[in-house]
Amino acid sequence: MIALLREVDFYQTKCNAREILKKYRKWNRIAGKSNIDIKSPIMSDMPKGDRWGNRVEDGMIQFMEAEGERDAILAALMALGITSRQVLYYRYCATENYSNYKISREIGYSERSVERLMSEALIEFAEAYKKGRLIEYR
Repeated sequence: MIALLREVDFYQTKCNAREILKKYRKWNRIAGKSNIDIKSPIMSDMPKGDRWGNRVEDGMIQFMEAEGERDAILAALMALGITSRQVLYYRYCATENYSNYKISREIGYSERSVERLMSEALIEFAEAYKKGRLIEYR
């Protein structure tokens, strides 16, 4: 019999989602820098050597990539249900790290339920992030 749908590797899919979400604070920090922080180049008649690179251009590229990744993560979170969004937000996006106990107090579920909700939310996030780019198949 021919298999029409490939089987999803849930473990690896959750790992992929965790890796992206763990980078949220970094992307948010980089994207939060103002353009004033990126210094303008010094004008001189001397040609720039290739080994030095262009720091201003590199800074702008990094800033734009960070904004894009941060916005993709936020868009995926907004596509989730409220409970899944809250669980992932408190774990990966809030300024302080929340334990399962603190998350359970915030959203009104037991700690065990938070573990289950986290597992389900990671799969939902993987489906929503860049149209399922994080889903891993066997």
